[in-house]
Amino acid sequence: MRIRGIGWHLRWLCAVAVLLDAAGCGRPQGGALEVELLARAPERGNWSPRTIELKRGREVTLVIRNVDIVTHGFYLPALGLSVSEIKAGDVTRLSFTPKVVGEFPFYCAMWCSDYHMHMRGTLIVR
Repeated sequence: MRIRGIGWHLRWLCAVAVLLDAAGCGRPQGGALEVELLARAPERGNWSPRTIELKRGREVTLVIRNVDIVTHGFYLPALGLSVSEIKAGDVTRLSFTPKVVGEFPFYCAMWCSDYHMHMRGTLIVR
């Protein structure tokens, strides 16, 4: 027995599934968010992105990827977050839930170049 038109229906169902996934349907609302943060010495690009915006009370995992040729660190003193050493090519995951609204600077915690003091960014919690 052959079912006619099944190909069209299958394509339609796949398209609907893709649209629902893109809209976040089927995922727990307010689940953990992942934010990738690239580390490069200031003269090679600095933190990317330089500004990160988050929602208060929503769990986040910073995926800090050192794409540079030198060691970096991560320090966000206002929220008590730090990673002392992220070697060239390494990836570090840092999970937390921001509980305070505000703008908080973060820095490189390891001397990385003559422009090390310029390696900074801002975390904004709304």
